[in-house]
Amino acid sequence: MARPSQLDPRERKLVLLLKRERMRKGISANKLAAQIGLARTTITHLESDDACPTFWVLLKIADGLGVNFPELVSEAFD
Repeated sequence: MARPSQLDPRERKLVLLLKRERMRKGISANKLAAQIGLARTTITHLESDDACPTFWVLLKIADGLGVNFPELVSEAFD
């Protein structure tokens, strides 16, 4: 049985939207991490629901993916 997320559902959706965009662009977690100056494990732990993101980390990931962060947040809150 899967354990429940410790994140607010909207926060989890935001992380999953970023993951979807990363995968859609064909960027590995390793490549993205190197590009934005984070550890690969930070990205993989967020995506696998093993860590809670900070606003700044989410913003950094969105910037690295070229994603409009306010639009992403809006989508997560729909």
